[in-house]
Amino acid sequence: MNLDDYLETTRLIDCNGRTTHTLTLLPDGTVRVRTASLEAVVDPRERSVRPSTLRLGAGEYGHEQIVQIAYDISHGC
Repeated sequence: MNLDDYLETTRLIDCNGRTTHTLTLLPDGTVRVRTASLEAVVDPRERSVRPSTLRLGAGEYGHEQIVQIAYDISHGC
């Protein structure tokens, strides 16, 4: 069984229809963010990113936008 098949996932696309970010709400309330080149976890309660050295912005989306979207996903928005 693949747990990811049952978790809420949101994909962000660019103006060409390509997925730039995949955000997945994890059972502990954090949000996993994947791009073509990185994987990180956002803690929406603290609006922090692990590892903290990563910047999540890519394409049309900035770092703070991604953190805000992760927060919104974790709160059911």
